Amino acid sequence: MSDKLFKEIQTAIEELDEDKLDELTEKAIKEGVNIVDAVENSYTPGIKTIGKNYETGEIFLPELILAGDMVKASISKLEEKVSAEEKSKKKGKFMIGTVEGDIHDIGKDLVATMVSTREVEVIDIGVDCPPDKFIDSALENEVDIIGASCLLTMTAPELPKLEEKLRERGVREQFYFIVGGAPIEEKWALEIGADGYAEDLQEAAELVESILDKKYGGGES
Repeated sequence: MSDKLFKEIQTAIEELDEDKLDELTEKAIKEGVNIVDAVENSYTPGIKTIGKNYETGEIFLPELILAGDMVKASISKLEEKVSAEEKSKKKGKFMIGTVEGDIHDIGKDLVATMVSTREVEVIDIGVDCPPDKFIDSALENEVDIIGASCLLTMTAPELPKLEEKLRERGVREQFYFIVGGAPIEEKWALEIGADGYAEDLQEAAELVESILDKKYGGGES
């Protein structure tokens, strides 16, 4: 049943059918589908297809924006499914944002949702975030991990700037710093001083979980 539903959700995204996607998301919630499975097997492949269609000129910017808004709204509904009991069991704090000069948020939002399914409290500081915003928010919220995302090659240099600013402000050792995004490769991520790199959603969730398990001894805080 879930496989059929996931395919229908993916198709609704690819066809930019907002009403159908809303209906199917409500159905997924009622059926109690696993959030991780839903994100991995329907929303992510759907939005990836939209991205490819935009790159090849099959759709244009308005359609790309519409798809992003559709998926974000659906993901918000899925996140609300997490019960108060589950929220009380959070085993650490992960903050994520998109670097300065980059306004892409679909990938960031998907990572935030995926990580939130691992009993981790997620603080999303949005897009176009300068280094000081990352640091100020991390200190204010007392997070364990700072996650920085970028989609554009031209904004990739903002990642080492953030690492440098953490050192400049004397707080680098307070946080784990992980990065991800289309133009990023693991070798470069480690060269700029990041503590970790994730290539996709599943990897990002597993990386955050492994860091917190290591910090808190198997998740015990």
